[in-house]
Amino acid sequence: MKNSVAIDVSGFGKGLLLCMMVMAASPAYSMQSPDAVVKETVDRMVNNIQTNRVDYQKDNNKLFAMVEEVLVPALHVERMSNLILGRKNSETSTAEQKQAFAEAFKTFIMRSYATALLEYTGKEKVIYDPVVLAPDADKVTIKAKLVASDGQTYPINLYMSNRRDTHWRAYNLEVAGINFVQTYRATFGAIIAEKGVDGLIAELLTKNSKTAG
Repeated sequence: MKNSVAIDVSGFGKGLLLCMMVMAASPAYSMQSPDAVVKETVDRMVNNIQTNRVDYQKDNNKLFAMVEEVLVPALHVERMSNLILGRKNSETSTAEQKQAFAEAFKTFIMRSYATALLEYTGKEKVIYDPVVLAPDADKVTIKAKLVASDGQTYPINLYMSNRRDTHWRAYNLEVAGINFVQTYRATFGAIIAEKGVDGLIAELLTKNSKTAG
């Protein structure tokens, strides 16, 4: 449907599973390299799912709470939101509008994709490319491949930064060539053109209220 926030994300496929994992990292990993953060966090997310799968399936609020605790601290929410709004919309929006959009978008993403974690079967395999990080680098691309239980392979690019920050956080990702920021920028840009930033925020809030546990 035109201008719907419920965009078609079928192209992300099972790669969403890895994306939810690799975008999640706790501040406890602040002194680690970005690839070490990713690898250790995959284990943390997998353990949570394996231990609490039944509870998460019965109560989405428990799943959302886990994702909020593990995932959100690792996201450059403000930077990601500004990239999705685009330079023009970001520059013309008030600080209050940008904050409201960031909060609504954070909840929208968390609730939209959290259930993808429950698809983990234990048969998937993650293969990481080597990471070469210069001593003064403040950005890095983590490259990996998710080999699904059916044998299909999904290439993942995770863009991370520690610029003006205390640890590495994710601000964008690609799954099988589909760019997260660009996809949402195009979809939300159409809504902004018709209804303005406040209209987009209102749509996200409505969507979030329908997915609340």
